[in-house]
Amino acid sequence: MSRPQRHASPPRRRRRLTRRALLDLLLVSLSAILTFTAFPTAFAPEVDLFYLIWFSHVPLLWVLRDKAPKAAFYWGWLAGTLINVGGYHWLAEMLETFGHLPSPIAWLLMILHGAWMGVLWALWAFLVNRIVNTTRVPLEWAAPLAMVAVEIAVPRIFPAYMGNSQASFPLVMQVVDLLGVPAVTFLIYRVNAVLYLWVRAKLEGRRPPMRATKVTAVMLAVVFLYGGARMYQIDRRMADAPKLRLGIVEADVGIFQKEPEENIQNHLLKLQRLSAQAEAEGAELILWSESAYRFEAIPRHARHVAPSKAALVKDYRQDIIKPTPISERAAPIRGFKTPLIFGGTSLEPRATPRWEGDAPFNPYNSAWLLAEDGAVLGRYDKVKPLVFGEYIPFVEYFPWIYKYIPTAGNLEAGTEVKVMETTRWGEPVRLAVSICYEGILSSFMRSFSGQSPHLIINMTNDDWFGQTAERYLHLILAMPRAIEHRLAMARPTLTGVSAFIDANGRLIKQTRPTGAETLLWSAPLLQSQTLYQLIGEAFAYFCLLLTLGLYLWGRWRRR
Repeated sequence: MSRPQRHASPPRRRRRLTRRALLDLLLVSLSAILTFTAFPTAFAPEVDLFYLIWFSHVPLLWVLRDKAPKAAFYWGWLAGTLINVGGYHWLAEMLETFGHLPSPIAWLLMILHGAWMGVLWALWAFLVNRIVNTTRVPLEWAAPLAMVAVEIAVPRIFPAYMGNSQASFPLVMQVVDLLGVPAVTFLIYRVNAVLYLWVRAKLEGRRPPMRATKVTAVMLAVVFLYGGARMYQIDRRMADAPKLRLGIVEADVGIFQKEPEENIQNHLLKLQRLSAQAEAEGAELILWSESAYRFEAIPRHARHVAPSKAALVKDYRQDIIKPTPISERAAPIRGFKTPLIFGGTSLEPRATPRWEGDAPFNPYNSAWLLAEDGAVLGRYDKVKPLVFGEYIPFVEYFPWIYKYIPTAGNLEAGTEVKVMETTRWGEPVRLAVSICYEGILSSFMRSFSGQSPHLIINMTNDDWFGQTAERYLHLILAMPRAIEHRLAMARPTLTGVSAFIDANGRLIKQTRPTGAETLLWSAPLLQSQTLYQLIGEAFAYFCLLLTLGLYLWGRWRRR
């Protein structure tokens, strides 16, 4: 039999298809905007739009409702790309400023990053399409299962969950101490699916999704009741716990590449003067940020960093005129006597260079805990350096890349996750100190839980990203660690936003995005054991296995 000839679509049909495509594009763009504005944007912190995420995917689900699997994949990919270009637009500025890349190249790399991140939504849309259309599993279950699955399965440089958007909604975030942030993601997509079903029922005259609505209402009620009860319980524990008066010092002297000479020369003096001020206000432990100390590198295995005997001055020129010996000017502790935690570079001699022209030492991104007499009570070397920012994979095979990207790091990774320990009134106080990027890695932070810390300290340098929403995004990605471990958290940053977070995940105090300042808080010293510490991301991996099982079951049924 001969194949029937295909006739060209009538003009009216073409116009209808074009209008449908334009409407789909508009709805996908709307979903993208609602999603990325639920996270910190240029409006932050004055405008917090976290609630938008609860209905952000309704337009996207409408677009996907009658799409073939391949079309669902590509529409999901477009949505995810737009979400991540909008959410990570600040990457272009960072690449241009510190990577010294031409603006078009920086923007292209940012868009490519967005396209890779968009694969999450492409896979989500495809999996939801297949599961709903090939099994008996309804949308209100398939949508949340699939999103939790792809969030845990797809590798990313910056692992952010949709549930992180709810950092300002502590009542719903309390389930994090049971199942982690993916549990909040699940709830968000469950609500989105049910709202979409109501919209579709209204527009197409279908039966309202009463059963799905009732089940979702019960889920929300259980989460809210648990959240309220748990917050009350932890509030009581924090009130009764011994306190440690913490003083965060933020000198607001950023990366030297873009700072005036005056700030560069005075950066250590500014930290010391603010530390003396925090000490006068009762600080029992002073916290500086990652990379705060930049006068010189410190030997990695130093056991003592002597305090300065020189009087504290206001300006570096006074030290030159006196003159103050370099050894006295280089001391971190000067003009105050309170124990200090600070970030800086430590060096360890290397017997063999990694490549021709390599320096004869290994540099580490380190945090130090000094007693008032300068004794080193603890040192932590960053175990999870940021790829491309702090190290380049396999760079020993192409070291010439540093000629083109001179700001790329060559730091060695630390090898041990260990709490630091100080004393308060003769009792030990254990501190889980992490550096920058490590604070958003929930699985990594679980490494501290077996050591019974009393307090989380996440020292950070966000100045690489300039005055952008990244500073607030980084903050909300780190905040759930306080709930997961039911410990108070201090987050000193180089140039803002520094913050204190209590064990219920509430933002207690924060600094302004600009300007030197101190922040003081009497932090409760707790020790907790949570279900999340025991099972980690088990819920997310269960969703992943269930999603894959449903997809394969659907394929088998259609054979």
